[in-house]
Amino acid sequence: MIPSGFFPDNVTYHFSSQQMGPEALSENELAVAQKYGAKRFADFCTGRYCLRKSIAPYNFTGDILIGDRGMPLLPDHITASLSHSKKLCGAVASLKQNNISLGIDIETNGRVHEEMWRLLFTPKETAYLSAQNKVNSDLLSTVFFSMKEAYYKMQFPLTGVYLDFPEVEIEHTDGFFVVTLLKDVNDRFPKHKQTSGHMLKLGNEIITYCALTP
Repeated sequence: MIPSGFFPDNVTYHFSSQQMGPEALSENELAVAQKYGAKRFADFCTGRYCLRKSIAPYNFTGDILIGDRGMPLLPDHITASLSHSKKLCGAVASLKQNNISLGIDIETNGRVHEEMWRLLFTPKETAYLSAQNKVNSDLLSTVFFSMKEAYYKMQFPLTGVYLDFPEVEIEHTDGFFVVTLLKDVNDRFPKHKQTSGHMLKLGNEIITYCALTP
């Protein structure tokens, strides 16, 4: 499903378009999720299934409970991120000696409508999207939104800072994406810090990925 080389060799991953049930959960995970509604419960089961598959090479088989802002609680030497759309769920993981933090997001192409741009994008991003034809603007607005989500997931475990969408800016040139932070967060994430963003289109689903390396 995922083309070879999209993720670095030191990042493990698992994706599933099949919805999992309670058999994917440990007893403690099931206790956490027992009050969830049907959709959230299904997403939690499938997410934990993908997470467990992605971290399997690192010899951790314990409970994956929930931390701040829904982050999965994992041993200190492992970093991971997960996401899901209505049709696809996926997780990525790595040893922190190789990647300090990871962020992944999955969105369905076309979910970001033009009337949402003013809330999500900077004037520079909006001008770029406005110059595209309808097919490209639908795709790229979804990618830009998803890339920001992936970036937020990557930085939040390290900063605890909630970023607004316009505080991060995406540039797209010759198929490459650069994520620029527009505010000072801390010494590791100063204003104007740039991070590479990666995008993969699988059918109608968009996968974006960011990483902070040592």
